[in-house]
Amino acid sequence: MATPNNLTPTNCSWWPISALESDAAKPAEAPDAPEAASPAHWPRESLVLYHWTQSFSSQKVRLVIAEKGLVCEERDVSLPQSEHKEPWFMRLNLGEEVPVIIHRDNIISDYDQIIDYVERTFTGEHVVALMPEVGSLQHARVLQYRELLDALPMDAYTHGCILHPELTTDSMIPKYATAEIRRQKCELWLCGCAFTLADVLLGATLHRLKFLGLSKKYWEDGSRPNLQSFFERVQRRFAFRKVLGDIHTTLLSAVIPNAFRLVKRKPPSFFGASFLMGSLGGMGYFAYWYLKKKYI
Repeated sequence: MATPNNLTPTNCSWWPISALESDAAKPAEAPDAPEAASPAHWPRESLVLYHWTQSFSSQKVRLVIAEKGLVCEERDVSLPQSEHKEPWFMRLNLGEEVPVIIHRDNIISDYDQIIDYVERTFTGEHVVALMPEVGSLQHARVLQYRELLDALPMDAYTHGCILHPELTTDSMIPKYATAEIRRQKCELWLCGCAFTLADVLLGATLHRLKFLGLSKKYWEDGSRPNLQSFFERVQRRFAFRKVLGDIHTTLLSAVIPNAFRLVKRKPPSFFGASFLMGSLGGMGYFAYWYLKKKYI
């Protein structure tokens, strides 16, 4: 779990934004609470996001940033290689969890607080607002969807499908996510004509269920055409294509970077094993064709 002090003011000039930097620095405390940046200043201030591509919370944060059109430097923290347990990352978040975002003098390590901070801080005429005006009916509906979708045990779904596929045969998604769509077919998105945070969260949830192989069971069998139409439309959005990409290459986006990191960390053993496997494969191939030509 993330530490209680999830919104941490700090002097980012010394803070490690790379695993290659020294681990000997000590944090400097700043007593003042962070303030929202004005639209005139925030374009020149970079966001730094530490995430893992297959982290569900990270995907939702990246989608919010992309939908708002913000410039963000993304730094991948490989969970399979336990980079989230290394000292340089634990100085960012003692809870050893991604995502973590750095902006100005603020380090935020809680998923909900990151989304609220980004929505509250980056505003302006040319910045998309994903939360409707406070007090409006649409605002209340977005909050309701956010509560329902964030309550879904996606970590249990993910690990359950990987380790025990038979345990994830009954999902709460159809009941929670499609009720409003069924009642209001005329609306383009969940809470009206505007694309909101509720649509980001539902789109990310459906993408994860599609990746886990549950889509045909719950909406691609034709039983929920409105939900299927929603997912098709949300996949065509630029932010979703940029962050999540093609559903068929989702796993490769996690495997390939980790493979290159493994090569960089342990090149002798990796190349030695690759050479051995390649040699055995080549000899087997030529032996097959030699025997085929001689005896067949």
